[in-house]
Amino acid sequence: MGNYLITNSKIMTMNEAGDVLENGYIAIKDSRIQAIGPMDTLERQMYPGYKEFTAPPYAKPYVVLPGFIQTHIHTTQALGRGLADDVDLIVWTRKRIWPYEAALTPDDAYISAMLGIAEMIKSGTTMFCEASGEHPDSIAQAVLDSGISGTVCLSTMDLPGEIPEALRMTTHEAIERNLALIERWHGTEERVDGCLNILNLFLSSETLWKEFTKLSKERNLLLQSHVAESKSEVEFVKEKTGLTPVRYLDSIGALTPNLLAAHLVFIDDEEIDLLHRNGVNVMHLPAAELRIAGFAPIAKELEKGIPVSLGTNSPPCNNRMSIMDDMWLAGLMHKAVNDDPAAVPAKAVLRMATINGAKALKREHQTGTLEVGKLADITIMDMNKVCATPTHDLESTIVYQATSEVVDTVFARGELLMEHGRLTTIDEGWIIREAERRAHSIVKRAGIKL
Repeated sequence: MGNYLITNSKIMTMNEAGDVLENGYIAIKDSRIQAIGPMDTLERQMYPGYKEFTAPPYAKPYVVLPGFIQTHIHTTQALGRGLADDVDLIVWTRKRIWPYEAALTPDDAYISAMLGIAEMIKSGTTMFCEASGEHPDSIAQAVLDSGISGTVCLSTMDLPGEIPEALRMTTHEAIERNLALIERWHGTEERVDGCLNILNLFLSSETLWKEFTKLSKERNLLLQSHVAESKSEVEFVKEKTGLTPVRYLDSIGALTPNLLAAHLVFIDDEEIDLLHRNGVNVMHLPAAELRIAGFAPIAKELEKGIPVSLGTNSPPCNNRMSIMDDMWLAGLMHKAVNDDPAAVPAKAVLRMATINGAKALKREHQTGTLEVGKLADITIMDMNKVCATPTHDLESTIVYQATSEVVDTVFARGELLMEHGRLTTIDEGWIIREAERRAHSIVKRAGIKL
C-alpha cells in the first residue's frame, strides 16, 4: 500500500448532488481518500513522494469513478462457465451445475474465485458479495490474496430435493455452518465479511427463514437469497403456502433491510410496495435474467425509490463477470420492455453500480462515492480508446458505449490492484493456465456430458 496522486482528471464523485470535477485531483494516503478538489487548488508540496497518475499530454483526461460494487456473483462457478449454454433449466441444474459444484474441492473454489476476481478487477469492480458459494473459506482467501473486498457466504439448503448428496444439509447443520462462517469472517478482517445465505424458496424451510431473519436482525447481518426468480418458483410457493414468494416472506417477517433479494422478476405492483416499505435490497442481474428468468420491473422499482444494485450473477448463466457489460444491458433492456427509450437512464445505471451497491451492503459510509475520508476504492478510466470515441455525454459513453477496455487502473482500499491494464496482485498467465486445467479436471471428475 502506498500514497498516490491522480491529477488532471474528470472526477465523477457519484455523491447525492452528482458533482463532477471537470479538472480535478485525488490524493490517496494508505487506504483512504486524503484530499479531492480542483486542479487549481492542488498544492503539490503537500504530497512529496506520491506516485502520480495522469493522462498523457494532448489526450482526453482520465475519468475517475468510485470502484464498482457487485452485490450478487457466484465466484465458485467461474470454472463452470460454458458448461450449460443453450440448455433448459432442468439440464442446467441437475446435469451440469449441481454435479459441477458437488465435485469442487477447496483448491478448485480458490482458483475459480481468483479467476472471477481477476475479471472483476479488469472491469473496475473493487467490492463484491458472494451469492451462494461452496467452500467460502477458499473464496475469503482469494479475496485476501487479490486485494479486492468481498463478502462471503455458504450455499445453504435444508430441504430434500434433487440435489447431490454433497450439497445437502439438515436445518441444524445449515444453522451451525452459517454461524461458524459468521464467527470466522464477520468483523474479523477489513477486506472480508461474512453473511447468511438461503439459496431459494424451493429448498429451504420456514424454520430456516425465520431463524436466519432473527439472526440477521440481532447481529445486523446481511441475508443473501434468490427470490421470485422463475414462474415455477412462484407456482411452487403458491401451491405450498397460498401466497406468492414476496407475500409469503412478508407473512413470516422475512422482508427486512438486511435481506439481499436477487432477481425479483415475477412480482406485481403491490409486492414492489412491500419491498419498498420494508427496505429490502433489490439486486438486478441483467444478463442472467435475460437467459433464465425474464424482465424484472426495475424501472418501477427505481421510480418507487428502491436503491437497486447490480451483479453479474452466475458465470454459467451469464458467462461474463464484467459489470460494464451488465451496465450496458441494464441501460438497454428496460427501454424495450417498457416501450420507453428514457427508462433506466445511464445516470441511474451508474448509481446502481456504485452508491446503490454500497447501500445494499451497508457500506455507504465507507465507499460508493469519492469523498475525503472514504476508502480509496477507485477506478480510473482511459477514454482514449476507439470504443469511447467520441465522448459527447460522459455517463452515456460509459454505460452504452465503452467496454472494460477503458478500465486502466484500479485501487481497492488504497492498494493498487491494476496499473495501466496490468493486474498487480494476480499473475494473469498463471490463473488462466491453472483455471483451464482445473475446469477440465472437474468436468471429468463430475462425469458431466456435454
